[in-house]
Amino acid sequence: MNSLCVESPSIIGSSSDIKVLENKTSGKILVLSDSHGESELVEKIITDFGPDCDALVFCGDGMTDIIACLEEASRNESFQAAMPPVIVCAKGNGDPASFPLDLEGKEDEDGNPLPVATKLDVSLLASFRLAGRTIMVSHGHRYMVDMGTEVLHSVAENIDADLAFFGHTHRPHREEIGATLILNPGSCAQPRGGNPPTIAVVSFPGSTERYHTEFFEIKKTLFGGWDFSIFH
Repeated sequence: MNSLCVESPSIIGSSSDIKVLENKTSGKILVLSDSHGESELVEKIITDFGPDCDALVFCGDGMTDIIACLEEASRNESFQAAMPPVIVCAKGNGDPASFPLDLEGKEDEDGNPLPVATKLDVSLLASFRLAGRTIMVSHGHRYMVDMGTEVLHSVAENIDADLAFFGHTHRPHREEIGATLILNPGSCAQPRGGNPPTIAVVSFPGSTERYHTEFFEIKKTLFGGWDFSIFH
């Protein structure tokens, strides 16, 4: 469950949860990007995948959808319980750098109001650690990802990132360059290149095993909902 604390720009989660992530021996990350106003879809993705994940990464262009989910979580305890304990975001080329937050305040056991974040600042580049790995998050537009991942990989190397997540191209992509996993989950709302809407889940079962990546295709149902299936 995410505590809805804003500890630093681009990261939502308590300092204790951030520390727990770093010290875990295995991890699972839900990665999505480019939702472009589909907040109900993002809420459904979090509801279905969030409970099994240690972190949620959003790679930009649709930060208003993440904000809408945070505000819904402050009012809906079951949805808040579904959110991974840490959420890490990057500013997309279509996102502002700062967002107001309208979160419903909570009380402690004695009935005293707990502090509530009123603003979230979002950086072009964010990083965090999970199970001994350093994860870099960006939208990618500043690194010319439409032309390839060479610049992105160079930035990842400079900060010793083991994984580099990006968006912007609206196309799912996975490659390993040396020891670095570079991944784009695709767009969950506006895919390009003949691809369906997709998200990704990245896991690593231990300290030495390589990464396991699954892409999930998003399909609309007859009654206006969404289903998810493995995308190969």
